[in-house]
Amino acid sequence: MNRISKKQFCRAVFILTLSLLVSACGFHLRGSIALPESVKAMYVFGASADLNNEMKGLLRSASGRLTASPNEAGVVVKVLREDIRRRVLSMGSTGKSSEMELDYYLRFQFYDKQEKPLMEEQTIELSREYFNDQLAILAKESEEMMIRKEIYKQAARMVMSLAQVAVEKPTR
Repeated sequence: MNRISKKQFCRAVFILTLSLLVSACGFHLRGSIALPESVKAMYVFGASADLNNEMKGLLRSASGRLTASPNEAGVVVKVLREDIRRRVLSMGSTGKSSEMELDYYLRFQFYDKQEKPLMEEQTIELSREYFNDQLAILAKESEEMMIRKEIYKQAARMVMSLAQVAVEKPTR
């Protein structure tokens, strides 16, 4: 019969205790969020494909889904305006841009399936700056795509947080 050494036993007890403490404090892996049941089925109307994909991914990680129609949803998100713009912040001595900024604007409103507004119109504005090295054009295009993806991801998380508030808010 195999005997466990004192060191192995202590290590096992430590790992078990640590895992219990981490799970008890509400720790979640990054990217996963806990949503109320009424928010887990969501319909998004008028959003860009990028925002729609991020919303779908967030809902999937929370065991939720985007619905095919507003009648199946607990919350309907109607995008009123969405825009992402790129602008030059500074120019180098060669006349080419050396610093860029991405500005994202999103205006939306939450409704229930009976088309009753759950809260006032909401606006999200995000901005990111980055250095535009003219010697590494391909790398900078890749960096800009990553920044855009992160902007959409942050906007989707903010929409989800506001959806929770809209659903949990007591009606007057």
